[in-house]
Amino acid sequence: MKPCLLILACSIGFLSCKKSSDTPTKTDQITKSDWKYDSGGVSDANGNIIVDFSTTGTIPACSLDNTIHFNADGTGTVYENANICQGASATTPFTWSFASNETVLNLSAGAIAGIGGSFQVKEISATKLSLLKDTTYMGTQVKAVVNLKH
Repeated sequence: MKPCLLILACSIGFLSCKKSSDTPTKTDQITKSDWKYDSGGVSDANGNIIVDFSTTGTIPACSLDNTIHFNADGTGTVYENANICQGASATTPFTWSFASNETVLNLSAGAIAGIGGSFQVKEISATKLSLLKDTTYMGTQVKAVVNLKH
């Protein structure tokens, strides 16, 4: 009878364990599939990170169909897709990396809306990538907000 109890206890213990690798990393999420512009704007410096001025209407239509592909090796490609902006290449390579415990995304020049540098990762999920960048707008320190989607 004791061997049966031991086997039962071991089986319950084995079945109750969960794999920690089932949770996707930020690298898994960012490299899963291509990203496309969803929305963006400028947030005032009061820290609420709510878009006060939308930039969606100011972005050229030829940029709105662009997609961004992140590779796990720290490289990536911006694809102009069907509506290629005048003077732009059909593809633009870039490099990327996470920093500060994956709370900062470093991008080489031109990766997102022609902008590079360090972006604060506001949110990353299976369907949304929301980035913030400190900048100056009309002489005032603000945060640029860029929301991408799959």
